[in-house]
Amino acid sequence: MMKDTLCVVINGAGTTGAELSGLKKHLDENENYFVYYPHNLPGAFVGDYFPRASIRSFNRFINETVDMMRKPFKHIYVIGYSLGAATASVIAARSNKVDKLVLIAPIVKNPSFRKFFKGFVSNYQDSDNLTKVQKLFFREFIRRFQFVPKRNIWTLQRYFWYTKKFVKKVDDTKILIIETLKDEIVKTSSLDWLEKKFSTDRIERYPIDSSHFLFFDRKARKEAYRKIDSFLKEAH
Repeated sequence: MMKDTLCVVINGAGTTGAELSGLKKHLDENENYFVYYPHNLPGAFVGDYFPRASIRSFNRFINETVDMMRKPFKHIYVIGYSLGAATASVIAARSNKVDKLVLIAPIVKNPSFRKFFKGFVSNYQDSDNLTKVQKLFFREFIRRFQFVPKRNIWTLQRYFWYTKKFVKKVDDTKILIIETLKDEIVKTSSLDWLEKKFSTDRIERYPIDSSHFLFFDRKARKEAYRKIDSFLKEAH
């Protein structure tokens, strides 16, 4: 059977992309979907280091993805998580073929990394509420994040400035924003700002009672899958 719908899944920074592999497999169950999941975005954590990236690196990825969209797909959906939501927004602005845009715990403006790290450590210390997998992930993330060169953090901040130029150009796409209510880095005010920036009122904001790392929370993960499923199946 011909797969007539392209689903692009874009991970953020901070892991090797494992947390979205489950979403990729879930979407693969739909026989109409061709799911493209490149795993490691420029600037993402890989192994024990935070590779240097430039705006050119992000642009190369965006150009390659937009080129893929020129193939004769009936529908195109773009899903971005965390930093990947910024990239997903740029892609939706750059291509008029994106029917639906899903932004999960989106980071689209300069965050306070000091506050983020403080909140992240606080969640990790509340270990009674964490699963074994979450504890392992939190410990590993904290270890890596401490050694990220400041120059590379600066590149990400420049990328957010770059992204802002495109967010306001998303004007004919149906948008779902999944808001994580216990997010360590994405605050309500950031999502309020994002909603106002988009040049469309076809925006749904869906709250989930979890942290920025909702995909390591089984209940939150399943809820996110259900909501994304229903949103993508809605009439265009």
